[in-house]
Amino acid sequence: MKKIAIFLTTFAVVLASCSDFLDVNKDPNNAPTNTPALALPAGIASAGASLVTNYNIMGGMWVQYWAQNNGSNQYKNLDAYIVQQSTLNTDFNEVYSGSLQDLQFARNESKKQGDWNLYLMSTVMQSYVYQMMADIYDEIPFDEALQGNLVQHPHFRPGQEVYDSLIVRIDEALSKDFDVSTNTDPGTQDLLFNGDVDRWIQFANTLKLKIYLRQIYARPALAQSGIEALYTGSANFLTTSAAMSQFDNVENKSNPLFEADRRKLNSKENIKASRTFMEYLEANDDTLRRKALFTKPKNGYRGIEQGNFGESTVSIVPDDISTAIINATDTLYFMSLPEILFIRAEVAARGMGPGTAAAQGLYEAGIRAAFDRMNLPDTLAPKYYEDDGPYAYPNGAEEENLRAIAMQKWVALAGIEGLEAFFERNRLGYPEYTTETYGETYTPGNLVYPIGGVTGKGNYPKRLLFPETEQNRNPNTPAQVPATTKIWWDQK
Repeated sequence: MKKIAIFLTTFAVVLASCSDFLDVNKDPNNAPTNTPALALPAGIASAGASLVTNYNIMGGMWVQYWAQNNGSNQYKNLDAYIVQQSTLNTDFNEVYSGSLQDLQFARNESKKQGDWNLYLMSTVMQSYVYQMMADIYDEIPFDEALQGNLVQHPHFRPGQEVYDSLIVRIDEALSKDFDVSTNTDPGTQDLLFNGDVDRWIQFANTLKLKIYLRQIYARPALAQSGIEALYTGSANFLTTSAAMSQFDNVENKSNPLFEADRRKLNSKENIKASRTFMEYLEANDDTLRRKALFTKPKNGYRGIEQGNFGESTVSIVPDDISTAIINATDTLYFMSLPEILFIRAEVAARGMGPGTAAAQGLYEAGIRAAFDRMNLPDTLAPKYYEDDGPYAYPNGAEEENLRAIAMQKWVALAGIEGLEAFFERNRLGYPEYTTETYGETYTPGNLVYPIGGVTGKGNYPKRLLFPETEQNRNPNTPAQVPATTKIWWDQK
């Protein structure tokens, strides 16, 4: 497949130097691309560059895969829960001025042309991005956004309204005729599925499944009816990851997380292994995945205490701490196959869809897929879930089964979907928070409060604040609430 460049650093320079580029209401008719076939890959790449870098790092820190290197300060604020209006401000604006705008242009133009292939692709991708943004900020510019001078000050819509509208949008796109002559095949310009419309239909259904499941505690009746409708129909979900893999180990052509954190920064040691995650892997003898995710210093694998910036009485040498492995050619995941399988396992464990009898098989398939995703032989996975393995499916009470699924999803998303892992921790409550510190009584896998945390022990971030650029220019920006305030669907 044709290699593409993701100019994340260029985005940052432009964003910092051109205030007009920050405007989430920039006229979509003046998009930098002028055909839907060009706007689609631009929108996908821009979404990946934003969501897989700083938002991913934020999520990875907050679910304690990663911790800030105590010898540098790049992500210290995230690790210490210092959330300000400027936190990831640039990323918010890039998502709107870049990804969402390009995808809106592709939607508008493909609809005019009756090109329902491209219309479906751009609609599903944009819906994915909107959902992620709603889950980060709880309220976002939505139906009034991206309209240029027609609506200069868009209202923010509550996440619940966004969710309902996304289902309508996806269903409308799925209702189109994908056999008409006006449809085109984008081929390699489709960065996810190489022009395979059937895969995009599966992605649409899988995204709907995730949207419904996210609401299982906030709107249980609606969530269940939506899920059951998907299974009553074709139950046609993705069997592969929704991901980009078109990267080279060349400047501005590599995985955007590698490009931003490893190639462009002075230090290549910013992202260290969290002691929380490392102790969980060690307690379960999960040495293969530990090796796949982290470097081994000369004194052996070791994680750093969350938020340890020197306040600890224990002397820590940065070179003694394992570093997150991030490669230039790593695949960029929007929805990984392990995530998809664990979503389906949870549906089954709740007695919906295929029913509880299918839950164990889907759970075990998710673990195998996680091994495969980490380039480990999936034949090595069964020893962890068979017989008395540490990850054996409980087949017990529903909550016990849900906990097992949630914990394995947490492990499977390490390094690639930190933001999704953060959302799922808040929805399901696993891994659990603890008031303990690391030591003899500590339960491996529980999330500890960072040593350098500023929100007060036991107060964990649940969202980001509305960006200052929006608040400065849009009088309809909602009043700020603390970052520790739950998102609407976080009702367990």
